Amino acid sequence: MANRFELVIDAVVVGAYFSLMLLVGWRLRHQSAESYWVAGRASGTGATFASLVATVFGASSTLGIMGLGYSRGLTGAWWCLTGGVALIPFGLFLAARVRDREVYTLPDILKRAYGNRVAVPAGVVIAVSWCGVIAAQMIAGGRLLGGIFPLSFQQAVALVAVVFVLYTFWGGQVSVIRTDLWQLVLFISGLLVALTLLLVSYETGAFSWADIPADHWRFPVSPSFGWYDVLIFYPLVLGLPYLVGPDLYSRVLCARDSRVARSAALWAATVVVPVSFLLALMGLLIGGAFPNLTPEAALPAAISHFVPVGLRGLIIVGFLGAVMSSADTTLMSAATILSVNVIGPLAGLSKQKQWKLTRVALVAIGGAAWLLAGFQQGIIASLVLAFTIIVGGVAAPTLASLFPGQFKVTPNGAMWAVGSGGALAVLSQIQDGLLLNALLTERGDALLLQILGPQYPSILPVVLSFVVMMAVSRIKRPDR
Repeated sequence: MANRFELVIDAVVVGAYFSLMLLVGWRLRHQSAESYWVAGRASGTGATFASLVATVFGASSTLGIMGLGYSRGLTGAWWCLTGGVALIPFGLFLAARVRDREVYTLPDILKRAYGNRVAVPAGVVIAVSWCGVIAAQMIAGGRLLGGIFPLSFQQAVALVAVVFVLYTFWGGQVSVIRTDLWQLVLFISGLLVALTLLLVSYETGAFSWADIPADHWRFPVSPSFGWYDVLIFYPLVLGLPYLVGPDLYSRVLCARDSRVARSAALWAATVVVPVSFLLALMGLLIGGAFPNLTPEAALPAAISHFVPVGLRGLIIVGFLGAVMSSADTTLMSAATILSVNVIGPLAGLSKQKQWKLTRVALVAIGGAAWLLAGFQQGIIASLVLAFTIIVGGVAAPTLASLFPGQFKVTPNGAMWAVGSGGALAVLSQIQDGLLLNALLTERGDALLLQILGPQYPSILPVVLSFVVMMAVSRIKRPDR
């Protein structure tokens, strides 16, 4: 642990960063509904691109993906690499279609295609699952601070939660867009500096290359990560959220036009792919230098050992920027969805009242995520839970709504897809799938294991959602 003088210097750096974030939010507190929800739809290619990349690299890419790199090596890059690859078809085929809808949220797209009976339950599914994503960001931020400063986990999480909830509450999407660019710069700079210092330590003999397990250098697969994960599990559970993610949709809906949305998504892919490898590499190197640590706690522990005072605070700020730039986007999209697509329609609220309700929802969701983070669930586990619910509940009907001529999905089909897929996704995650296994019986479990593989509890909801959607749409079509 650093001495008192070093802690003061690092605390000043982190405190200045938090103060700047709060100042930005406070200065933008007077806004219209349009600017609060979609930043006035005025973001250019650079701002939209930076916001997309900053959203992608949150808790999963700081402590999460480095934890995977620490425990299994370069194959840990697939956690974000899958998303980077998915951003290519998102940019080519979806981003412009989403932006052209001129809506505020993903459920708004479902509302136009199928009505409120689909948009409302989809909004509930997203708001609930996104609490897990926000909690993961809080956990990551708490572990970063707790690994450097003499704070308990609960105290560190509380500090991170209060700061990003407060500046998002004041500034809405405008503050999110304006802070994402320099938070991304801080993150990339912090990553490159930390990685350089770590490589220099290896080259000077402070750490030994021989201490890195040989299997950790293997890519694209390794003994602990096979082709099933690369080709099936990761694309379905981690890749689909990049095609139907409410947070990414909220970024392109802030874009000036569809051309900007498309270009920004494609440029984002070119950054996400290489940075994914750098993050996994850093996790791998930390594993060789500091064995026997908890994977998701390895980064802050390592930084406190090999990064000099002062610079350590800047690097922590860089990684906090990654966490908070993803957290504010997720929180803002969840609060907007809850107020605009769930409570607003059910209560018959005007647009102005929905806007005011968004701020209330933002605090409520932030508080719920804060409580969830207190259980100290793993970052990767929290994200897998949230992604499973999202892809199971809304992936199929959302993609179908963007290509109505190809899928011809009816409102009934979409409604049953959201209900069945979302419910099964929640069921599959309760007690690590034990309840689902009990309902399936041993024979059903063995059959699904053979057909869908060992990760079938996460894959089955999206498969069921698509099958139910197409089957009900064919049965209930008006012309039949």
